[in-house]
Amino acid sequence: MEENTNQFKEELLASISELFLKYGLRSTSMDDIATHLKISKKTLYQQFTNKDDVVEQVMLYRRRVRIKNANTEGLDKLNPIEVISRIKDFMESDLGSRIPANYYDMKKYHPAVYQKVVEQDATLTKEFLVTLLDSGIKKKYFKDDVDKELQLYLLGKQLQFLREPEVISQIIYPLSVIITTIFVNFIYAVSTEKGIKEFERLKKEAKMIK
Repeated sequence: MEENTNQFKEELLASISELFLKYGLRSTSMDDIATHLKISKKTLYQQFTNKDDVVEQVMLYRRRVRIKNANTEGLDKLNPIEVISRIKDFMESDLGSRIPANYYDMKKYHPAVYQKVVEQDATLTKEFLVTLLDSGIKKKYFKDDVDKELQLYLLGKQLQFLREPEVISQIIYPLSVIITTIFVNFIYAVSTEKGIKEFERLKKEAKMIK
């Protein structure tokens, strides 16, 4: 029963997500959502408290989908430099998708939800990168005296900056170039000679920089 309920909720969120992408957050009312889903408003409000709750749950749904679709197979068998290459590719795909189109409306019309989602994303990203840095240090790819807090702060702020709706619409360089440069700078800042050599190997194989 619980599995069926969860599946129903996920199907609702998937449909609402597409609706938001097509018409925008601001222009889509609870009435529109109920009509699109072919359910009563009473049923809709049994699933969601209000419009803010809908927006937040849709954003969390999208995060789950992104994580599920991310190319994580065999990630534990890659060295830290290869993992960073995967992260870079994922960031390009994620930021190049239609999803950022809703960030402007969310920031302007649902600021509390926007702040919560951004903070959660930042926390999850930092937790993953801390684990990656610690692994890289143990395997001698990263310097053992690197200031982890500083480097992760700088990397996190740059990636967060790229998620700002106003930034995406105004950047004058190709997004792939900006993202690649951010990660290249990070690699050179934290890597040992072993790490740099691995990075150069990946460059030659055109896995990091095309």
